[in-house]
Amino acid sequence: MDQFQIKENGFREIKKTMLLKVIPIAIIAAAVGIIISQFYLNSAQSELNILPYIIPIIAFALIIGINRALKLQEELFTSYRLILDTGEIIREQNNTPTIIISKNEVTEIIKNSNGSFTIKGNKAIDTIVVPAQIDNYEDLEKSLGEIRPITNIKREPFLQKFQILFSILTIALMAAVFILKNKIMVGLSGTILLSILIYSTFEIKRNKNVDDKTKKSAGSVVLVIVVIIAVMFFKLSA
Repeated sequence: MDQFQIKENGFREIKKTMLLKVIPIAIIAAAVGIIISQFYLNSAQSELNILPYIIPIIAFALIIGINRALKLQEELFTSYRLILDTGEIIREQNNTPTIIISKNEVTEIIKNSNGSFTIKGNKAIDTIVVPAQIDNYEDLEKSLGEIRPITNIKREPFLQKFQILFSILTIALMAAVFILKNKIMVGLSGTILLSILIYSTFEIKRNKNVDDKTKKSAGSVVLVIVVIIAVMFFKLSA
């Protein structure tokens, strides 16, 4: 039985990349939230200027939230274990469902452009993602190649490559639903937004590579969906 884990300081290698993805999206989301709140205050003809109060609060909340998220991701990342048993491939990780794939059921092993591996079983949910920061990388690659020939992919998956743009699109659709008055645009934006939110929540819930805390927090999206439906209902029926 061979066991592989994340190499020392492995998280440090991906921390910068994570921040470069998370920070711009968080800032854009916060800015859109401020614009929406200011829009409704102006619509209500309120003379109260909330910007001097809300901007520092949001900035502080972003810093605390990002720091907590990084600590959680580091704990999860460093707890990663990949076990190659006699007849099975086992992925273990704290607060995350254990994935077990029989070596006979491995349909494909992919080496991604960033050096990570994707091990696919018979079912779509039976997929193991192996970070590039795994220890004894060459030994693992050799062992995986003995199970099934490895397919090299030099391009990033479509959704991964345009992840930031996809997130910005979601935020833009949210702003459109709350700010626009045109019924056609509100209906179109809301329908696309609801489709994205429902599909994303479903995929997060069924994905065995997502930790339990993230899955629980995804449940709060239901409240967002209800609010969006309510806003659409009042705007389209007005």
